[in-house]
Amino acid sequence: MYGPPSPNRRTRGGLWFAAFTILSLLMLLASSTEPAMTLQRVTTRALDPVRGTLSGIGQGVAGLVGAVGEIDRLRTENDRLRRELAGAEQRIAELAEAARENGELRELLGISEALEMELLPVRVISRDPSNLVWEVGIDAGSDDGLESGMPVVGNADGAGALAGTVIAVTEDTARVRLVVDTRSVVIALEQETRALGEIRGQPGGQLVMVNVPITDELEVGGTIVSAGLTFDDEASRYPGGLLIGRIQAVEPDPNALTQTAFVRPAIDVGSLERLLVVLDFSQG
Repeated sequence: MYGPPSPNRRTRGGLWFAAFTILSLLMLLASSTEPAMTLQRVTTRALDPVRGTLSGIGQGVAGLVGAVGEIDRLRTENDRLRRELAGAEQRIAELAEAARENGELRELLGISEALEMELLPVRVISRDPSNLVWEVGIDAGSDDGLESGMPVVGNADGAGALAGTVIAVTEDTARVRLVVDTRSVVIALEQETRALGEIRGQPGGQLVMVNVPITDELEVGGTIVSAGLTFDDEASRYPGGLLIGRIQAVEPDPNALTQTAFVRPAIDVGSLERLLVVLDFSQG
């Protein structure tokens, strides 16, 4: 008995049949007879959709490749523009910082010309992170003529204001204790009434004027300046007339003999960047 034909035999048969059919079509197409011409026209019309499809696919692929190239070009262009923008922003920031610094230096120069003192401009290079200790480091030291105890002046809207005093010195750096530190004491007076008292620092960067006789006149808004004299056996280490702050409130003390004024500092000690060290001065 014969079994069913094998798959390989069927495949070979199919291939032979296809080859024969293609060959026959080629022969007909090569002929100039009317049947051949008719078959050629029919075949051409039948293949038109296929050619159109293949053409569409080719155009689509070409368009896709072109789109990918355009996206890559745009990405490169965007990266370049982004780098140029970052560079421009950096330059603008540098120019703004230079303008701000020049303005501050001009104001310090104006203060130096207004005060009859020998002053050394310095830059703040370090700060104490605590709100209880108000000290800063500066970029000048003994090589620049600095000594402990020298007064330090800051900029208060273009006016020279007392900032603190030098408390420690190395060859090229120094440490300044600011006037708002709780360990700072300055003999001061109210500029109009001449009421005398002691300016002391408070936690949080504020000031109080204490030990003012109850009979002396103090008013809210009054200007407090350094006295430049000895008061209650506490010698002043500061030139007279330096701005310290303005009175915000006044309260009588419990002993009924003295009063206390709460003073807002003239200098924003939390944002100090440049200072002037008083190398020499004379009391008027």
